[in-house]
Amino acid sequence: ALQAAGMTFRVSDIPRDLRGGCGLCIWLTCPPGEEIQWVIPGLTESIYCQQDGVWRCIAHYRVSPR
Repeated sequence: ALQAAGMTFRVSDIPRDLRGGCGLCIWLTCPPGEEIQWVIPGLTESIYCQQDGVWRCIAHYRVSPR
């Protein structure tokens, strides 16, 4: 969906200074607020914003157990 929408993104392992369940990180480049449209309920754990090399959690969601 991201690619079809022409979004700038990349997939990588979660940065060492962050933690998450699946170990994948999707890096998006978009204006503030637009990232919310890509949240998948039950699967998206958190959204972080990186500014000046510092991570800031801007949203955290309940993830369904697998």
